[in-house]
This record gives sequence, C-alpha cells and structure tokens, in this order.
Amino acid sequence: MAKAQSFADKVKKKSVAEAAKVIKLVFSYKSSDTGSWRFAQKFIKVLPDQDENKVIEEEIKNGKAYLEQN
Repeated sequence: MAKAQSFADKVKKKSVAEAAKVIKLVFSYKSSDTGSWRFAQKFIKVLPDQDENKVIEEEIKNGKAYLEQN
C-alpha cells in the first residue's frame, strides 16, 4: 500500500501559527502582602509579522498591571 503523504508534503503544510515563535517571559514583582520578591512567567506566541520587542513590552505592561490589581 502506498503512503498517502510524503515527508515533503508534511513540510509544505506548515501554517503561519506553526511558524510563530514561543517566548517564555519571566519577570519579578514585589508582593504587596509579604513585601518579598516574587516571579511570574508567561508563554507568548509571536507571529512572524509582529515585532518581538513591542509584543514583549506590551505583555510585561499587561502582566504587571494585572499583578498590581490583585
């Protein structure tokens, strides 16, 4: 029985989402309860047409704003 799909066909099928980079963002913040330093991490998907630095800066801003609310 013949193969339905060759390796070359699999390589060609990569979508834009699969071509995206995944960046692990880790940043520190000071706990309002205990006053000690804590760490938060978040995985960010950056598409090829996006600027990495802008996406990272925006995620840091959003993350710190969220942590300050809690």
